[in-house]
Amino acid sequence: MIKKLIKKIFNNLIKPHQVPRKIINKINYYYKYRKYNKNLFEKKQNEFFNYYGLNRQKGVENLNFVKKNLDKNIDLNRGMSSEHEVFFSSLSLNKDHSINEILEIGTFDGFNALLLSKLFSKTNIDTIDLQENDENFINFYDRKHKINKFIEDRDNNLSKNNNIKFFRLNSLKLLNHKKKYDLIWIDGAHGYPIVCIDIINSLHILNDKGIIVCDDVYKNLNQIDSDKMYHSIASYQTLQELSKENIIKFKLIYKRLDPKNNCVESERKFLAIVTKN
Repeated sequence: MIKKLIKKIFNNLIKPHQVPRKIINKINYYYKYRKYNKNLFEKKQNEFFNYYGLNRQKGVENLNFVKKNLDKNIDLNRGMSSEHEVFFSSLSLNKDHSINEILEIGTFDGFNALLLSKLFSKTNIDTIDLQENDENFINFYDRKHKINKFIEDRDNNLSKNNNIKFFRLNSLKLLNHKKKYDLIWIDGAHGYPIVCIDIINSLHILNDKGIIVCDDVYKNLNQIDSDKMYHSIASYQTLQELSKENIIKFKLIYKRLDPKNNCVESERKFLAIVTKN
């Protein structure tokens, strides 16, 4: 806590010109937070789900049931949960969508692959991530000083279900992939050029009636706040261009509905639900 405070003070000292902007952003945040109407956003989210023939409330109930029956050693409050889990849960209940093969781009700690394996118990799940000695794997997501423990915990999660197959593979190499999928979850690097390539490659290996879900989509992010891994409008811009050419259809749903994460429009994150035209 003290280290974070010292780092924040240091950053303000070396970049004093950014302090007024930060103060204005904080004031705007607290104003938006107080005015936030969660019920309104839940209503909109339910309508988004209905568009795909999904019942969000039943999805929430099913998700809670599945999570309660997971290994007691798994941290269910790990901070990574979002509406993507509810979407997958709702999709697993819908008999109109035939999901036999799933691809996850970005394994992270293995929890999402495990959750998918429980929601879609008769489905094959391929999950890919970078080699452990890759610089991006080591340096991002706060893994650098606990890399061995991170890998051990990830592999433990992945070992809990036989329908999960893990591949150490850079997602760029999906260009030559032959296998087709019914559901693809894109959660690798979120900036240019990687996410753009991931989206194009995923379209090539998606079955005609398949669904792609892209994580952490920003619509109005300031360019100075962008980076290659966490924050970028690359996904949104790529999807817009593909949509203009009538290659895909896509809709955005809210990633989270709580006021802390969703009250400021410019910082709001979405999930993109993508289908082929």
